[in-house]
Amino acid sequence: MTTTTGTLNRIIQGIFDIFPDLDGLELDGETTLGKIPDWDSMAAVNLQVFIEENFKVQLPLDLLNENAKIAEVVMFIDDPNALKTARRGSAYS
Repeated sequence: MTTTTGTLNRIIQGIFDIFPDLDGLELDGETTLGKIPDWDSMAAVNLQVFIEENFKVQLPLDLLNENAKIAEVVMFIDDPNALKTARRGSAYS
């Protein structure tokens, strides 16, 4: 199983792959998705697809909103119980 640090690094790399023009932007677990220039619903879909393809986890789009921290996305990937709890409150449950 991927470690939380490994998951964080893969997510950050995925964001740089989705947004190749982010040179110089520093991302870490506390970065909110909304801090990524041009973050919008299409970017959320692209990240959702990246997560599904790389981690085999389906995250509802409303969990990939502009206020979500990258660390929260990692938690949803690494902890199935956190994802189940979040899905209960999700419009996509």
